[in-house]
Amino acid sequence: MANRVAVFVHRLSVRGSRLMLQARQLHASSAGRSFLSTLLQTAKTKNPITAQWHGQPTHETHPELVAQGETTPGISQSEYDRRRRKIVDSLPDGGTAFLFSAPMHFVSPHVFHEFRQDSDFYYMTGWNEPESVAVLQKSATARRGYTLTMFVRAKEPEKELWEGPRSGLEAAVAVFGADEAWPVRDFAKRAAKLIGGAHPVFADLDGEHGLVRSEQCGELRQILQRSNAGARVRRLTPIVQRARLIKSTAELQLMREAGRVSGAAFVAAMRACGPGVSESTLQSTFAHASKMALSAPTTDRSALTRPAYVPVFAGGEHALCMHYVLNNAPLRAGDLVLADAGAEVAAYAADVTRTFPVSGRFSEQQRDLYSAVLSVQEQMVRLCHADSGYPLNEIHRCSTHALATELRQIGFHAAERDIERQLYPHHVAHYLGLDVHDTIDMSRALPLRPGMVVTIEPGLYVPYDDRFPKAFQGIGIRIEDDIAVGQTEADIENLSASAPKSPADIEACMAR
Repeated sequence: MANRVAVFVHRLSVRGSRLMLQARQLHASSAGRSFLSTLLQTAKTKNPITAQWHGQPTHETHPELVAQGETTPGISQSEYDRRRRKIVDSLPDGGTAFLFSAPMHFVSPHVFHEFRQDSDFYYMTGWNEPESVAVLQKSATARRGYTLTMFVRAKEPEKELWEGPRSGLEAAVAVFGADEAWPVRDFAKRAAKLIGGAHPVFADLDGEHGLVRSEQCGELRQILQRSNAGARVRRLTPIVQRARLIKSTAELQLMREAGRVSGAAFVAAMRACGPGVSESTLQSTFAHASKMALSAPTTDRSALTRPAYVPVFAGGEHALCMHYVLNNAPLRAGDLVLADAGAEVAAYAADVTRTFPVSGRFSEQQRDLYSAVLSVQEQMVRLCHADSGYPLNEIHRCSTHALATELRQIGFHAAERDIERQLYPHHVAHYLGLDVHDTIDMSRALPLRPGMVVTIEPGLYVPYDDRFPKAFQGIGIRIEDDIAVGQTEADIENLSASAPKSPADIEACMAR
């Protein structure tokens, strides 16, 4: 053991900040763990400002958020390993996959937005810092069938004094399961070795769906161009998204919690609603209530939640805009307010919409229109099981036909083409998970399978147009729930059921 420690110390001394860490064998013995503990504590001992020496909650620093055996809240170390094994099993022998963290985004010089990790990167590593790269290499001789090399920001107390703590190279190995960890500044000179040979390279090098790629992604692109290896590059995200599409038991539990938190926040927003109240006040109420739903006198877990997306709080005719996010107008008596909002819990999103009366009670026309949309929504939820054989696209077609039928019953006659083009111009469903519009490259023509989570969200938006009944003009209604797909109808679970939805439940909630 002494010899191995001496070799490790020698590496640290001669390589300085490069700190190549191959710490797993060392960590397996008590003497090795003691040595590593001393090493890891060096930076925080010297600099008490960075005493939390990880850049995100871990069991050591936040046992109230991360249980023993978990890498991130709710997700175990073994689950991350299973995810990586599943992706590696999809690669050809010798294949190499590169995953890149999200970059920081800035409001103005030196003023940054709250960091949000790239979902594929987080799914595969749990690492929640920018300027990071994970490299998976399929290997028949490796203990796990693959090797994981991470390039991350090294611990630098002088920078952490200003920017906050980093997890560093040590934690990348000891906590997050890397076989090796190197400073991210070394990525460009080491990447060429990692892509050597004739094996395929899997990476997502182009910005898609509005995503901005990291500096390291650009470095790999240049290396591939210089080495004429571009033809060997395959997209990685379709492989990762196929895995993400089916949620594990642990993921479903986090999404169940996100739904519960969002339901509590909707109750608070409904009770805060009234004529003259600003749409902005409802947005703030929702965000605060989401935090409070995870706060308790003994265990405060509110740090796990934040808004899953920029919400919609649209009073009156503002609801005719699908994604009205200005949220800056006073609410008017007699109007409806359409609220599309969701909490994120431990990176997993809820996406819920409720429409409720500003004054606390639906008018007759509002109730009729709302009940028509609600009936469609409930019918479509009942189709969210594998035995139905329906993909999301077929459920959407069913929803359009059902809405036309429901509207005729209240004297609102509209052709299905008018419903599709104007009254109900969006899809009834999308996948949900780490992203609000999750696994965006996965087709909605796929048959539903247990473990999928989808939204069901029919809507109706009646413009000021004399082709449509005057009593309904200017009204926008959408009703959305998060549905865990079952094998049978009896297995379907509504993850957001705690948000009041029936007219009677909404009015009772707002009366308190």
